[in-house]
Amino acid sequence: MRMSCARNAAVVVVLAAGGLALGASSPAVAVPGGGREARAAGAAAAGPTVSLPVPGNLDGVAARSADNAWAVGQTSSDSADSDRPILAHWNGRIWRTVSSPALPARGGLNAVAAFPGGGWAVGQSGVLVHGGDPRNLIVRLAGTAARRMPIRGPADGELFGVAATSAANAWAVGGDDSPLILHWNGTVWKRAPLPSSLRVGVFRGVAATSRTNAWAVVGGGIGRPRIVHWNGRRWGQVVSPDIGQRYELVSVAATSATNAWAVGFTGTERAVILHWDGRRWKRVPSPNPDDLLFAVTASSADNAWAVGVTFAGRTLALHWNGHSWKQVKTPDAGLHSSLDGLCFIPPSRQAWAVGGSAPPVATLILHWNGTAWH
Repeated sequence: MRMSCARNAAVVVVLAAGGLALGASSPAVAVPGGGREARAAGAAAAGPTVSLPVPGNLDGVAARSADNAWAVGQTSSDSADSDRPILAHWNGRIWRTVSSPALPARGGLNAVAAFPGGGWAVGQSGVLVHGGDPRNLIVRLAGTAARRMPIRGPADGELFGVAATSAANAWAVGGDDSPLILHWNGTVWKRAPLPSSLRVGVFRGVAATSRTNAWAVVGGGIGRPRIVHWNGRRWGQVVSPDIGQRYELVSVAATSATNAWAVGFTGTERAVILHWDGRRWKRVPSPNPDDLLFAVTASSADNAWAVGVTFAGRTLALHWNGHSWKQVKTPDAGLHSSLDGLCFIPPSRQAWAVGGSAPPVATLILHWNGTAWH
């Protein structure tokens, strides 16, 4: 999972009717598969997975139906200056990479969210090294066109998470020197006020179930991470549990006001899983405490997934059945592979998971058919 962060000037890319046309490049095969950069370099990836036709890593995935899903990430090359966003679409048969003049020549996409009739993808646009000045990037997914527009007001910082409940309600989070939350009201993106206690850190994940219920988590910092909640009027800080050591939260998911999950890892690289029951956040045991978790999603109180990388450097998937978390076997994508994003496929209990492997650098897309990951 890319954890870079840089000072950005705000820019929005909107995929909507009337904009610039999109074009599809070479498709992947119909069987989902591929790879993401993990913790180390080493042996070549091996196994039944198949990559998209671009080297890189996928960090986010979202689905509106069984025949409509999007995956996002960033290419990986010898020169970081030339890395560019990856945008891929699933049409029910195959994954295809999608290109557009509206996507920046340099930068990356970190997360994607779907809502009825469209979706949003977020990341950064610009040069990340050698004193470059990357800018916020938001991409609206709707049909086959794209256009750009500025965010209203100052909003520095790369965007790492996005959530949407409708065409008129969405949140994007990230930051640079300080946390950043942007809100979409159906007309404009603009910065949302935050508690004065939130002065440092970067938001890594956001989840929303309605106009009056949303969560965001701040990764990094010293001690306990910050968790904030939107009640329909303002963002307020909620106490995170003390687990006896520093830890970071990188993803959050929610299904209702009384059911939410957040995942991450400690400074000593041990998995952290937190649950919200409507009153407080508390830690839930992980079956693999020595592994790292990068993403979580949930569809109900008894159905959730978390993904990441095992201590041995291989893809990891955990499932919540309403009582406990259990590890579920994933295809062997080789050493130094990981899963970094996932989503359910409504209205079923099927799911997508994305990530990558290295070397060779390759994207990774897995599908849960209700019985197994493949």
